[in-house]
Amino acid sequence: MLAESVGMRERGHEVWIATPQGGALANRAAEVGIDVIPVSFRRRSLPRSALNVASLVRRVRPDVLNSHSSADSWAVALTGRIGPRPWALVRSRHISADVAPGPLHRFLYGQADHLITTGETIRRDLAASGLVPLERSTSIPTGVDPDRFAPNAAGRTEARRKLGLDDTGPVIGVVAYLRPDKGHQVLLRAMPEIVRQQPDCVLLVVGDGSQRSVLESMTVEHGLEARVRFLGAREDIPDVLSALDVFCLPSVRNEGVPQSVLQASAAGLPVVSTAVGGIPEAVIDGKTGIVVPPGDAQSLAEALAALLADPESRDRMGHAGRRHVKDFFSLREMLDRTERAYEAALLARAADSRSQLGTGMN
Repeated sequence: MLAESVGMRERGHEVWIATPQGGALANRAAEVGIDVIPVSFRRRSLPRSALNVASLVRRVRPDVLNSHSSADSWAVALTGRIGPRPWALVRSRHISADVAPGPLHRFLYGQADHLITTGETIRRDLAASGLVPLERSTSIPTGVDPDRFAPNAAGRTEARRKLGLDDTGPVIGVVAYLRPDKGHQVLLRAMPEIVRQQPDCVLLVVGDGSQRSVLESMTVEHGLEARVRFLGAREDIPDVLSALDVFCLPSVRNEGVPQSVLQASAAGLPVVSTAVGGIPEAVIDGKTGIVVPPGDAQSLAEALAALLADPESRDRMGHAGRRHVKDFFSLREMLDRTERAYEAALLARAADSRSQLGTGMN
């Protein structure tokens, strides 16, 4: 959201972000000079949230309103029913969780003039459910700056030194929130076999979240205290990636096209991940990495161990991954597609308004 907002502003659009005050998004948006409108979105008080959004749109008069998660999408959908709606509504769907095509979701998605998904698989699944016609949706994976995440062989030794790693031992990394969907437990179950084949292997776990204590306990249970390091949330992700040999995201459900996978590929790393959501659009099995079934610790261990033992395959897949990101997942492509989606939403809103006017006149 922040990268899109900054990019749209640079293209001459006026941009506001409506988000709870004091949160990470609000703070970072303020740092880069994006106007922030403090709005609280709570499912328990949707009517109040809808009234807050109605007040916001009367004041700001946007052409397009883009909602990004559940509570704000419901609030905006209800706002559109309060009074006249000259603005177009775009709904962004970031994850692959199933959406039941019942009356509530038909209302929610029916209010949107256009739908943006982070992957083509998610887009087609929603169309198949009958919630959103294909012609009213666009797949727009999050763009990545390939220069920011460029391979940094020269900085590898220093990056490893700062992380307390030696220069030569094999290193696997995962960057993700520590929550069940991301599959960290599967990776920890795979680690004993990986360590058996690569005794000096180290796993770096980057991120924080509700599962940290559970994962730390699993590390002790499997006797992996010397092989697994929890680094917490970090801002120096390009440096961390330069210290790795292989990147892994063992997600088990609810994914779009993960930003961390694209960043790792842009950094020239082979990626081992799972066939969840839009991940296979980012990781081309056998070409830019290896895709395994979600939840399969044995297959995950085999894929990671094989890559750690094969430097030539790592280099080949890493180069192919970086090309793939530059060709299909650039920031420019993301912004181009987003502008076209907003234009489609405005055209759809105008057509619907004309239709309603014609109906009223009859």
